[in-house]
Amino acid sequence: MLRSILRAAVRRSLNEVRHIRPDPPGRARGRAADLHRRVERDFGVLAPPVAMLSPAPECAAATWTALRESLLVPGRTTRDEREAVATAVSRANTCPYCVEVHGATLGSLDGTGNGADTPDPRSLRPVTPAEGAELGAVEFTFHHINRLVNVFLPDSPLPGFAPGPVRGRLRSATGAVIAARTGPPPAPDTSLELLPRTARNAPVPPDLRWAAGEPRIQRVLAGVAAAVDEAGARVLPGSVRDLVHQHLREHGTAPAGVSRAWAEEPVAALPASDRALGRLVLLTARASFQVGDDTVAECRRVGLDDADLVRAVSWAAMAAARHTTARTLASVPPTEPKQGNQT
Repeated sequence: MLRSILRAAVRRSLNEVRHIRPDPPGRARGRAADLHRRVERDFGVLAPPVAMLSPAPECAAATWTALRESLLVPGRTTRDEREAVATAVSRANTCPYCVEVHGATLGSLDGTGNGADTPDPRSLRPVTPAEGAELGAVEFTFHHINRLVNVFLPDSPLPGFAPGPVRGRLRSATGAVIAARTGPPPAPDTSLELLPRTARNAPVPPDLRWAAGEPRIQRVLAGVAAAVDEAGARVLPGSVRDLVHQHLREHGTAPAGVSRAWAEEPVAALPASDRALGRLVLLTARASFQVGDDTVAECRRVGLDDADLVRAVSWAAMAAARHTTARTLASVPPTEPKQGNQT
């Protein structure tokens, strides 16, 4: 009963998605319906950070593939260690939504009731190369997801009208449902079939060498990165993508302060027609919580629809995830796909 109630509540929470309008779960068909079934089966509930991306199904599939294969498929590290990494990364990225969900899940797994302050396990013990690759994959995935969530979702997955004591119980119940998934463990790699064929066979780029200790997860992340690159190339001119890569190389992915003024100088170097997109992706990559209604409205004025917004934000979030993990896990600069004459 509790699982059914929470599943229904999570589905309704998609009404709170900002800036875009995802497919309502009850009306999803084809690829979207198949993805929803897979997520509810393996994750326990329909994860809004995946379902909200339905206007661009290839981005939803890539995000789910990264989440499932890094967090849920059994390996050498435990689920609570992975949830601890997810929570720690989300806390560092100022993503209260993900801290709430994964802190509660961790609290159910380790019996504390609230794992939001649990340290990253890599700070507590040595890890083998294979373990480092598994936990690094979780870090990579949540650098990506946190930025998506900060742009498109509210600060909490719980109803805003719920009083404090009720919120605490709802939070614990949500974590318990996600942690208490029933059935056999998720089989590895089955979500790869959701990716475009070209992405499934993508070579491993240099910025993912840090994952070489676990070749399976390295191949998964290479496919996910290629799928999002392809999606971004459909909407972002090469000049915008080049600008983001250059800016992240020079300045990193940490926020530059409470003001958004830092983005104006690099964006000014773009053609006038590309500046709205440039501002959106730069803010997403470095300070996703600073993307506002005005940022999106400017992109709408130059013709972006919901699918374009999802692809642009997904690409920027992935670029930041790749730059961050390449720097923190292996100090290898991310590979930049050749732009050619793409616009």
